[in-house]
Amino acid sequence: MTHLRHGVTVLGIGAVLLFVSVTGALGVIVMSNGVLATAAPAWTTELQVAGRPVEVNVAGMVRLATAPGSAYLLDGRAFSTSAGRITLRREGRAIVASCSPCRLQHPALAATPLQLPRVEISAERSGATVTGWLTAATLRVEYSAELASDRIRLRWRLPATDVGTAYRALATIVPEALGARIEGTLEARGRLELPSRTGAMQLNVSGLDVGGLGTEALQFGWFAMACRKADGGMQRIVNGDTETRWVSLDRMGAYLPAAVLAAEDQRFHLHSGFDEAQVAPLLASLDESGPKRGASTVTQQLARTLFTGGEKTAARKLRELLYAIEMERTLGKARILELYLNTVDWGPGLCGARAAARTYFRKRPEQITPLEAAWLASILRAPHSAHELQFRASHPETEHARWVLMQMRSLPRSERQLWARKPLTFAAAPRPVRSTRAGQSAQRDADRNAPVAEAAVKTAEAASDRGRAVGAAAVVR
Repeated sequence: MTHLRHGVTVLGIGAVLLFVSVTGALGVIVMSNGVLATAAPAWTTELQVAGRPVEVNVAGMVRLATAPGSAYLLDGRAFSTSAGRITLRREGRAIVASCSPCRLQHPALAATPLQLPRVEISAERSGATVTGWLTAATLRVEYSAELASDRIRLRWRLPATDVGTAYRALATIVPEALGARIEGTLEARGRLELPSRTGAMQLNVSGLDVGGLGTEALQFGWFAMACRKADGGMQRIVNGDTETRWVSLDRMGAYLPAAVLAAEDQRFHLHSGFDEAQVAPLLASLDESGPKRGASTVTQQLARTLFTGGEKTAARKLRELLYAIEMERTLGKARILELYLNTVDWGPGLCGARAAARTYFRKRPEQITPLEAAWLASILRAPHSAHELQFRASHPETEHARWVLMQMRSLPRSERQLWARKPLTFAAAPRPVRSTRAGQSAQRDADRNAPVAEAAVKTAEAASDRGRAVGAAAVVR
């Protein structure tokens, strides 16, 4: 019995020593990889360990996961995440994480999740550099990452890839990818810094062409669209050739088209629907607010008005691009500009140039002055705010308008300078509604023609083989 107690004691001491040595080794590994380096300005996150929150360094966790020998320890492990079940396997010194199927969701990506049959990422570290690849469906991107305590700097490259293949991989958030004919090749490379999500991209697209979306129906005739009202709601209306709110391009006058292109798309006559120099920085850096409107050409803005709606996501921009490319081929520049000027939002219930010119200046579009045209173009980024803070207050802000005016190079410089010195005066703004009953009456008056428009919209939608979101276009024969 004495010998047994002595043996148990020795084993106990050995177990304690083993535990201390193992935990000590783990502590050394954890400390040496900077997992607990959480002092500012470190990039940190919170993990649950044994039911308790622990703050850890993100780059340190990447170092730990890619440390020599980690691939052996992690091989065969699996765990569940919001994206799907992740399985780990070893490939040489690299560790590969696989998600199949995979569900990715981010507000800057799309309003609905991106569903992919398989996503894999490999990682192998040498010093402070991690290299590997990412595959999503049939796409493959190669990357390298420099790890620092407060950031991770990524460099990545997408080799020459079929554009249609890339779009089809995104079909759950870009539904047009399944039905459209998409041709062309793209290559891209860039850098991205985390957690700031800042970066840059070089994008090369060749032979891009799109068909099968039906935009040729906008060559003539009527179509249905949505127009934003004063209360923020959307009123569906009928627009198009010979409709009362329509103004043909040859009756638009010279100033308003020139001002709009000066403000929104000075390369309109040079690009094929999108501007690579604008799209690349948009895709390189996506923050929580999503893509910025400023990256859109006039053609893309028209696509947003008539087809895609205005959600601030990368998916919307990718959908917008498809429609823009096709419209450039099926409609041509003149028709695109004519459609844009007759559908663009210029304030509450003011969709199109006729309504805008009449409301703000009591004129027809061809009657407005160069400065008035420049002001109308200058508010396109925030027309409802301008209506409320400038028009209703009878206080026009002309600094940006004068900048737009000086970009209207179809006018002689001396004429631009002359108009820039002139004052800008609005027509009388409507008086505020003073009672609820009066407000309801005014709203009824504003919506007087809504039933006719609604009936036409339903006819158009029934004739279309694909439903449109709010704001989408449909042909009314």
